[in-house]
Amino acid sequence: MRSKLSAIIVALVATLAFQTPTQARDLVVGIGGDIETFDVCCANFIQSHHALYAVYEPPVIYPTIEVAGGALVGDPAGVVGTVFESWEASDDGLAYTIKIRKGLTLQNGTPINAELVRYTIDRNLNTPGGGAWLLKNIAFVTKPPEVVDEYTIRLVGDAASPMIMSQFYMTSSAMLDPAIVQEHATDEDPWANEWMTRNVAGGSGPYKIVSHIPDQEIVFEAWDGYHSGKAPIDRMVWKIIPSAAQRALLLRSGDIDIAEGLGEEEIKSLEGASGVQIVKAPSGNQVYFGMNNSIAPFNDVLVRRAVSYAINYDDILQNVYNGDAGRLWGPLSETSGMSLGESAGYKQDVAKAKELLASSSYGGETVTISIDSAKADRELIAVRVQAALRDIGLNAEIERVTPAVYSERKVAKQLQSTVDSMLAWIDDPNYSLSLVLQCGVYGNYMDYCNEEVDDIIKAGWGESDPDKRRAMFDRAQELIIADAPWAFLAQPDFKLAMSSDLGGYVHYANEIPRYHNYHWK
Repeated sequence: MRSKLSAIIVALVATLAFQTPTQARDLVVGIGGDIETFDVCCANFIQSHHALYAVYEPPVIYPTIEVAGGALVGDPAGVVGTVFESWEASDDGLAYTIKIRKGLTLQNGTPINAELVRYTIDRNLNTPGGGAWLLKNIAFVTKPPEVVDEYTIRLVGDAASPMIMSQFYMTSSAMLDPAIVQEHATDEDPWANEWMTRNVAGGSGPYKIVSHIPDQEIVFEAWDGYHSGKAPIDRMVWKIIPSAAQRALLLRSGDIDIAEGLGEEEIKSLEGASGVQIVKAPSGNQVYFGMNNSIAPFNDVLVRRAVSYAINYDDILQNVYNGDAGRLWGPLSETSGMSLGESAGYKQDVAKAKELLASSSYGGETVTISIDSAKADRELIAVRVQAALRDIGLNAEIERVTPAVYSERKVAKQLQSTVDSMLAWIDDPNYSLSLVLQCGVYGNYMDYCNEEVDDIIKAGWGESDPDKRRAMFDRAQELIIADAPWAFLAQPDFKLAMSSDLGGYVHYANEIPRYHNYHWK
């Protein structure tokens, strides 16, 4: 009897010990790869941004709203301040006077003030990364702001931009501690880019990084001084698990709480699994079949239009994305509120496709569809496009390319055709079109160019009248759809698999989670 009672007491003590605050449940996240860089100026990889939003605080954020069905989303209609308290534009829209919230500090206790904001912007302007591109090409800011007083700056652009404040929502705008950066700077590296790749300069976000074992795991702990209150989950562990299938199995078994970056097959295998929930949200992600406008036969608009009429779009929506996708009708996301939608897009018409191809310059040669071998949906789409092209008399072969080689050739604009996608982190036509469809820009991988479209993009930056701006971008869409640089395929829903015990997920336009929103139910 005594031994049985002792066993019960031991078990009870063990249970109570597990429930003490020091043993609170960690949030364990399965990710596909390590953090590529911690440098806010120059993070061009998705896993870096996931980490940077945890440890750094951008000065503005999209407010959280509840939409139909109870889902929480970041409202892209406008930003609200976090570090920035308020801002006021000059009459000509070139200058912004920005007030910085008093009483905030970095994680090391350094006060956040006008000088820290000035330094961060100055560093971004002088480093080769996304921070410089946003400031110079989106906000049209080419010089650091003036410090008006301890908590006020005046930022002046070379031209007016409707996105001068929304671009501050990116991680590149998070404040750094100048003393830390300067301590690790050298004559060859005056902004300490090399040191910042693997280190955090102050930090201001909801979590601190307490350990990092490369290619194995990263451990975060909630910061008590976070401006909107300590994160509900005290400790977060990211496990680096390259296999998506393994991440799905570990979620099913309860060994991890979130499985990031799963494909359709893994998601499908988890639907209905005990203890697992699949979070779904409409996405601005645009999946397209790109045709290089500088490489024959796709330098002929008739060929590109023929392809656009040949494709069975409904088959892709139903059998690649299991119905969890909407049609993409043109160059603007259906989530933007600016798309022309079905009224202007292509629908399958095989007879018309054959007629256009017959009147084109196509001479019977075989074209190559290159795809990133790491992305399962790309191959599923490519075989369907290949079959559609064969049906109208256009021969195509599929080339599966490793991610590194694919990226290198895509950036060099060497792919003849490809299945790819684009997600605009600011859901605005000026941002998205200038990113991928303006003549000569870095992200215009299919080498499309229409001078009238460029004129509209340039004029759009300075147009504040919403009706006039809408009319301008309606015209731009009509031109691009007629030119058919892409066959506009689908907008698949965003999907994230996680423990059913977890709540608080908020969906933002850039689809990067803010982990301080999570809580245990």
